[in-house]
Amino acid sequence: MNIGVIILAAGEGKRFGGDKLFAKIDNIPIIMRTIGIYEDLEKVIIVGKYVNELLPLLMDQIVIYNPFWKEGISTSIKLGLRFFKDYDAVLVALGDMPFVTKDDVNKIISAFKPSCKAVIPTHKGEKGNPVLISKSLFDEIEKLRGDVGAKVILNKMRMEELCFVECSEGVLIDIDKKEDLMRLGNFHP
Repeated sequence: MNIGVIILAAGEGKRFGGDKLFAKIDNIPIIMRTIGIYEDLEKVIIVGKYVNELLPLLMDQIVIYNPFWKEGISTSIKLGLRFFKDYDAVLVALGDMPFVTKDDVNKIISAFKPSCKAVIPTHKGEKGNPVLISKSLFDEIEKLRGDVGAKVILNKMRMEELCFVECSEGVLIDIDKKEDLMRLGNFHP
């Protein structure tokens, strides 16, 4: 199966007070740690507000600039879907989630089967990210508007259309505020 990874890195980082993707954990920018998780997979990074600052870090990556980043996350997801439109599924990853492990990613991909419209990672019963989305949902996602992700579609689906896989705590941890970074700086899943 062809599975592409969309790494969302277009946001403003309002709660963080600037571009959190440059903040470092173990001396590595968050965005580079996140990209490293998916290094063996085909991926595209969607950038927006901080395109000029991010491009020098992403010279060896496929990058799409989202000129509509202010309209919300749906615009970035749709750009990624168009890039991978002929693929069987996409893994939608958040650029500010550097603690997802490669093992988590392998589990999510391995759990994908024809009966799954999406594979959602969980940790102790709590849903996390990245979420793998089947091509069968691409058209519906294209209809999304504003600052909403695929979650609004997934929440309306029947449980038997979704697959869940237990993963590390890293699938629940994103960096939204500077306090998160300070609290998690030494966290290693």
